Amino acid sequence: MIKPIPKFINETSSKLKALDFNGNDFSSIENFPLNIKQGLYIIDWQDGKVSYQKDIYKLLGYTEHEFTLETILNIAHPEDLQLVKRITQAVVNHLTKNPYLNLEDSSLNLTYRFRKKDNTYIKILRQSTLFEATKNGMMKSNLSLLTDISFFDTSTTVQWEFNAPHIEHKAFKKEIYKEFDGFFTSREIEVIKLIAENQKTKKIADTLFISEHTAYSHRKNILKKSNTHNAKELIEFCHNIGVL
Repeated sequence: MIKPIPKFINETSSKLKALDFNGNDFSSIENFPLNIKQGLYIIDWQDGKVSYQKDIYKLLGYTEHEFTLETILNIAHPEDLQLVKRITQAVVNHLTKNPYLNLEDSSLNLTYRFRKKDNTYIKILRQSTLFEATKNGMMKSNLSLLTDISFFDTSTTVQWEFNAPHIEHKAFKKEIYKEFDGFFTSREIEVIKLIAENQKTKKIADTLFISEHTAYSHRKNILKKSNTHNAKELIEFCHNIGVL
């Protein structure tokens, strides 16, 4: 499902290249107030590049020439990167394939670990929305506001929310996580959901009408399969593959 970044950029740009668009300029955002923990940028998908950026150097340390579209799509934490790529590509594909009259109602909120120029990581909230649309209602460019939320979010979980007119959220989520379909059995998923509710082994056994030994075996196998060591790590892993 995940395409190499250069191929993905080129295919998206080619798809939009010949389309007329409703233009916008940067005057509407030049005076947009940002605090010291924020920066913003605009990606022009028709041209396949970053067309505008503000306070990115202050926030992340990247110069204007360093902060390219390929950089943006590749500087998530290694543990977050594949999921961030899947989400980003699915959202861009959706908004450049489905024409809507109200694309301004579309938004993506995404939290993940972002690599700064000095190779340290901060937890970022990326809020993206339409900036320009083609005349037939598809996304030409989007604006993303980055906010450093490390001071209150130290988790390693990637969280996201995508809203667009008439989108079927269940089907879209399934598309994001389809490579993990069948990773856990249906019984294991039942156990995982109870673990996420902080239920102990005996309570899980009682809830599922199984023996305590069987419940313990399920927990042990689930941790082994997910390569996690405790409930906290397991829950984060399951969030990242769409089980929870």
